[in-house]
Amino acid sequence: MNLSVAGVNVWTILTLNKQSEGKEAFMKKGFFTISLILVVIVFNSVEVFSDTFPSKPINLWVGWGAGSGTDISQRAITENASKALKQPILVSNVTGGGGTLVLGRLKPEKADGYTLANTSSATLGRIPHLQPVPYNAQDPLKDFIPVMSYSYYLYGLAVKSDSTWKTFEEFIAYAKANPGKIRYSTSGVGTGQHLVMEYLAMKENIKWTHVPFATSPQAVAAAMGGHVEVVSQTPEWKEQVDAGQMRLLVCWNDKRMPFYPGVPTLKEKGYDFAVQALIVIYAPANTPKEVVATLSKAFRQASETEEVKQILNRLSYPHDIKESEELIQIIKKDYEVNGKLFKELGIGIYKKN
Repeated sequence: MNLSVAGVNVWTILTLNKQSEGKEAFMKKGFFTISLILVVIVFNSVEVFSDTFPSKPINLWVGWGAGSGTDISQRAITENASKALKQPILVSNVTGGGGTLVLGRLKPEKADGYTLANTSSATLGRIPHLQPVPYNAQDPLKDFIPVMSYSYYLYGLAVKSDSTWKTFEEFIAYAKANPGKIRYSTSGVGTGQHLVMEYLAMKENIKWTHVPFATSPQAVAAAMGGHVEVVSQTPEWKEQVDAGQMRLLVCWNDKRMPFYPGVPTLKEKGYDFAVQALIVIYAPANTPKEVVATLSKAFRQASETEEVKQILNRLSYPHDIKESEELIQIIKKDYEVNGKLFKELGIGIYKKN
């Protein structure tokens, strides 16, 4: 067996040691020498791996359907990132479970950076409190590491333009004075837009009725058709707002929407709550940091091109870069905050039969 490190044969080193020392000293020094060599081998292996990554095509699975905003934005970014990495990035769609099934498929994959997934930060920070998930529900970050995020979903409360409520304060005042009179639509139970409405109901002792729909456009259509008084939703209301058919009363995100800077946030109204769902690229847990850094750099640079920025703008996706360490802290906090709220509301996996 010819074992060498940096061109020096290991057995040569050990033989020289044996010739110059007694048996006991030889054994001790031999053990130390082999340990040192193993450390060097591991270090060199990591260095070589990171220097040569990627050496083959990368698979990236999107947790939402083909043609969705997330799918369109990811494919645009991938096209540019593959040029920087000098390897193809093969994008396909793995849908279902509110974006969780793609992570279930990613979980057992080898942690080498060649298999990634794009889905919402809510799949780790909120959905484990809503429903069973195909990964660790008690510590979702145990199974995955976020590589980076390039945008986030917008959330807001909208009414028809002929509504008597001109401000968020007027709407809340009416809801408090008229229990049970307000019906609001969303695209589902346990979504961020549903949680924030129930948070307000709890804080202000409001009684209103949630009318969930299967899709976001249906939730908006219900408000436009007068079947509900307000819609709490992602920006499927944008077309109607831009056309003057609907009016935004408040933004649920933690900062104002770049597309509607005049609309205040819930936090500005004195409530310590915000809906947050970032568009995140994940890798399996234990993916080497050097590989994560290489991927993050390529995706970040790709997202900063004018072509991608225009696509994001068209999709109402703010261009907002976050790196791995920051995302870990955000997801941890979201998991804790959402878990507490789900328990207080008695919904999701905490629902009492």
